[in-house]
Amino acid sequence: MASHSESVLATIVDERLDYEAGPDMRPWTAVFIVASPRPATGKTFLARLVADFLRKDGGKVEAFELSPGDVALADQLPDLTAQSDLDSTQAQMRLFDRLILPDGVAKVVDVGHASFRRFFGLMEEIGFVDEARRRGMEVIVLYAADAHPISVKAYEILQRRLPSLVLVPVFNEGILKGKKLRDQYPFTRAAAVPLQIPLLPPALKMCVDRWGQSFAEFLRLTPVPIGPEFELRSWTRRTFLELREFELRLLMEKVRASLKM
Repeated sequence: MASHSESVLATIVDERLDYEAGPDMRPWTAVFIVASPRPATGKTFLARLVADFLRKDGGKVEAFELSPGDVALADQLPDLTAQSDLDSTQAQMRLFDRLILPDGVAKVVDVGHASFRRFFGLMEEIGFVDEARRRGMEVIVLYAADAHPISVKAYEILQRRLPSLVLVPVFNEGILKGKKLRDQYPFTRAAAVPLQIPLLPPALKMCVDRWGQSFAEFLRLTPVPIGPEFELRSWTRRTFLELREFELRLLMEKVRASLKM
């Protein structure tokens, strides 16, 4: 049975951020960094999902792309995405100054594997996570997990070198194909519970690409669609619920911390 304090905490959270809450209900401005040290891990697909989730209720979103591969976020979300690089000090300042700006606009950064080490090295060097938090922002890394030792090792290094970072493994069934990796991606805080992305059949993904709609638009289809549109709507609801539950876990963690002060 839940304690009285836990019940009060749950009530606070429910009042501040229910499932249908709009973007103004989020008590922080998020910087979502979607990353993997390896190609072909579903990273850009995940970045697109996150951007669609953040704007589904009219939220403002900006996206940035570093070292895109064969599939570019800028091709899928051209109105939101800016191509960026880390090739010069000026380019680095331009990117991080924009990310750290407390303007109420959520940011999504798709970090290509070629920029992985440099990007996180710069984050550590400039103290980006702590500075963002001082400005009322939350830096969240969604780590596109896979079974390769390079990915597992890079995750461990990020945990060790950036301990205050909200680092969340993402298990995409379309990439893992039944492999169980929870033991390889340990976590020590409730907000870092791995996200589970259900399999999106290739035929349905082709429909999304062909129709050119955002995933958020499938949630707004009326009347209730049939056929592929219905399947996409169901899949999107499940996936967005994973992201909403992550937000709730993060909020509960913050409320608990504030109650201890």
